[in-house]
Amino acid sequence: MPNIFDLLKEGKNKDVWRKCCGFIDLSMAEFMQVQERLLLEQLELYAKSGLGKKLFGGLFPRRLADFRRSFPLTTYEDYAAYLSEKREDLLPAKPDYWVCTSGKLGTYERKWAPYSRGMVQTHIKNFFASIIFAVCSKKFEFNLKENYKFLYAMAPPPYLTGMVPYGLKDEFPFEYLPPLSVAEKMTFEERNKEGFRLGLARGIDLFFGVSSVLVKIGEKFSQEEPGGSDFGKLGALSKIRLAWGFLHSKIQHRQLLPKDVWNLKGIICAGTDTAFYKERIENYWGKKPIEIYGGTEIGIAATQTWDHEGLVLFPDANFWEFIPEEEYKKSLANPGYVPETVLANELEPGKRYELVITNFRGGAFLRYRVGDLIKVVGLRNDRPGTGLPQIVYEDRVHDVIDLAGFTRITERTLWEALKKAGITHGNWVAKKAFAKDHPILELYLELAPHENSKTTEENIHQALRSVDADYHDLEELIGYRPLRLAPVPEGFFKLFRQKQRAENNLDMETSSRINPSERLLAELAAFRATQ
Repeated sequence: MPNIFDLLKEGKNKDVWRKCCGFIDLSMAEFMQVQERLLLEQLELYAKSGLGKKLFGGLFPRRLADFRRSFPLTTYEDYAAYLSEKREDLLPAKPDYWVCTSGKLGTYERKWAPYSRGMVQTHIKNFFASIIFAVCSKKFEFNLKENYKFLYAMAPPPYLTGMVPYGLKDEFPFEYLPPLSVAEKMTFEERNKEGFRLGLARGIDLFFGVSSVLVKIGEKFSQEEPGGSDFGKLGALSKIRLAWGFLHSKIQHRQLLPKDVWNLKGIICAGTDTAFYKERIENYWGKKPIEIYGGTEIGIAATQTWDHEGLVLFPDANFWEFIPEEEYKKSLANPGYVPETVLANELEPGKRYELVITNFRGGAFLRYRVGDLIKVVGLRNDRPGTGLPQIVYEDRVHDVIDLAGFTRITERTLWEALKKAGITHGNWVAKKAFAKDHPILELYLELAPHENSKTTEENIHQALRSVDADYHDLEELIGYRPLRLAPVPEGFFKLFRQKQRAENNLDMETSSRINPSERLLAELAAFRATQ
């Protein structure tokens, strides 16, 4: 079968479009037919696997309704003993890649996910759809040339983004800056410095990276001078390109920006908080980014089209189920409660859902609670002409604070850091907030009158750097401090608990301290204002 590059050389752009992007033309009924067919194929594979026998007794239904009724929802804890050891002998299909993300403090260092060849091919095809959407302005009309320069701003293997360029090499001959074999041996700072140096000499056509990283690169670039240390030693072509950029910026009466130096054909953004960053990305780079949504366990899950509105789920990436927000809240209040799920054709606009997935093509995860919340913003989008639901990625579930796609702070992480900083009481809550153009962790902590808030904040910040490597990297690589301490006068949490007990409400004592209730935050603000 010809690859994408061969089809484009033959002028078969429409065939490439139908192969990669044709899913947006599916009706809802056709979308569900693809979902059910691939699910039944996956269940047949899973039933024969060691993992299927160990986790589910090897008894698998042959109908969708029976599957949803008889199989439990799962979390990573159900798979950790097998995947942490990379037990390939137990999997439904032999993996080509193992990808990972951060694990749970004190339980497992990393979460690992196997990707079979069929999974890799599917997710690479879907990523290529995002590339096409990033460079086109309407259906069928796009242009991709051999050796387009792709700035390498992605995490290397074994992270998911590191799998992408290796899968793409079999479909299209992009040129990566720096080359993959070189980039993987570099630190983040070294990789970006070398990518810029090569890009100044040779140009940059495409850019893929975590949205917060793209903003940081734009900020750093605008502060640089010609021949500055971050560009390294510049050759003649680089100096000419940079000089033209400076001339253009002077004509515009502003500082130098990347868009003065390069004319990018497409930008693809991944990572949480993308919606928060995308205006600045367009300002720095002169191109509106396409947002994609994905993750270690789910691969390339959804993409925007060329209209830059809601994201569309790929029908062949995973089997999609959704826990309605009201059901999700019931499961929070009662850990023994099993929430109901709905399917893609049952989604309602304006509602939020927790995502549940089953991998296709020999993947490991079955009815797996990803821990992500999505919101449905529409059931169709007439601009690209799709009748499929439009979603946005909202955030992690309530008890996790995701910061810029780098780290996920849990209650346990904060307990460890506070203990290390010498704080042993439980009079605190934390929530995600935004300050100085970045997402932050806002910690509300009771302090005694003699305690200095600035010193305490610094101690907690250093403790977080120590107990969470990703938190450490966030400051080192993105360049901002993600913690803000909001001191709380002594006595608030005691009074709040007393009030709750009087109302026979024990939420404060039974729920996570991460992202607490609006009521607690409102009373906290009122209490602080009176002190």
